[in-house]
Amino acid sequence: MIKKLLIIICVGMISLTGCAASGLVHDKHYLRAVSITEGTETELTLVFFTENDEEVTVTGKDISTAMKNAEILTGKEIFTGYTELAVLGNCDYRKTLEFLLNDWKVSPSCIITHSNEGGTILSERNTETLTGSVKRAQKQGKAPDCDIINVLGDMLDEKSSAEIAELDKGGNIGIYRIPDVT
Repeated sequence: MIKKLLIIICVGMISLTGCAASGLVHDKHYLRAVSITEGTETELTLVFFTENDEEVTVTGKDISTAMKNAEILTGKEIFTGYTELAVLGNCDYRKTLEFLLNDWKVSPSCIITHSNEGGTILSERNTETLTGSVKRAQKQGKAPDCDIINVLGDMLDEKSSAEIAELDKGGNIGIYRIPDVT
């Protein structure tokens, strides 16, 4: 199990080195936060690093298709390497987390949270406030350390589950246990 965790960490760290070879900074959208909910279609609510925390909601048959639809809608490539917050709703948690780390190459410090109303929360609340609230709850012992590396590590060891912060529309932080469904 430790070997799997080390491989995930190494892949994540290697993917963070270097810069994109094509395009200018203003030709891309930099993803700050994402809400992911799977159902008959996958819904993504994306919040970008912009002055007004620009936000867009898209759907697709899977995460990759929804992201392609977002790039078409915004007219820009979306860079995911600086993502600070992921709000997971109904989904295959382990598969989604592995996708975020290995395919999207999110930051190892990306905070993983849960909410059944993630899209609404990201639309109504400031991302900086949300991430600050989770970090503050962690310091006060009201929420577990829930960066993507800790969460995946817990899911890959003998626990086969992990605790993450639970967000609600009122701004409250609780604890949610995500099981490994593989």
